[in-house]
Amino acid sequence: MTPLSIYVLTFNSEKYLSAILQAVAPLADDLLVVDSGSSDQTVAIATHCGARVLYRPFDDFRQQRDFAQQQCRHDHVFFLDSDEIPSPELVAHLLQLKQSGFQHDAYAIQRDWIVMGQQVHALYPVGCPDFPVRIIEKNRVRLSEQLVHEDFVGYRSRGRIELPIKHQTFHSMEEINRKLELYTNLDASDLARMSSRKNFALRQWTSPVGAFFKWYVKSGNWKDGRVGLILGVYAARFAHHKYKKALQIRRETGL
Repeated sequence: MTPLSIYVLTFNSEKYLSAILQAVAPLADDLLVVDSGSSDQTVAIATHCGARVLYRPFDDFRQQRDFAQQQCRHDHVFFLDSDEIPSPELVAHLLQLKQSGFQHDAYAIQRDWIVMGQQVHALYPVGCPDFPVRIIEKNRVRLSEQLVHEDFVGYRSRGRIELPIKHQTFHSMEEINRKLELYTNLDASDLARMSSRKNFALRQWTSPVGAFFKWYVKSGNWKDGRVGLILGVYAARFAHHKYKKALQIRRETGL
């Protein structure tokens, strides 16, 4: 049976952590939690569930994830965010994969998005369900350069598993606003550093219109009632804030 490391990145993640760690316990030959300074019961829950707990201050998701992967004891790594609960069907399937051997360097897994208790059709910047890479062979697969919404590159083949992870996110407007600030700060840094486009001043006003149309109308959030409208506005606000902040970074740094 192929040994498997599993890790979760946490910060004040007590809400779902016990359910996540208990769900993956039958899979884990090495269970790791990388915490960035929680003040709630996150560390106690992780320890109680038998996880190794390491501390690293948060700078960006890419560096945090890269650190976690380096600390994993086995070549094959399955990772989850601290609000992603794997379904029993997925866990059973992964047990079979461990038994038979992983045939691909990476596996994309179905992720259903639950916003304010409701499964939705889209959440900027992805449609729902989406299929992010969640299992890698760490010696072959590497992280992309983005600081947020990072992806994986370098794999020779990628499998696809259509059994869900339930992503419980955005429970309140307060959480939406908090994550909007965090993610747009990171996205703006990527834009200012990597993009050759100079028209951020214009795009901070035109891009929100396109974002609302794409994510509320085209991607189907209009079918999700009040929650869908909130997410359509979130997409527009996200587009405005990231270009506004990128413009500010360029002005301050002379890029």
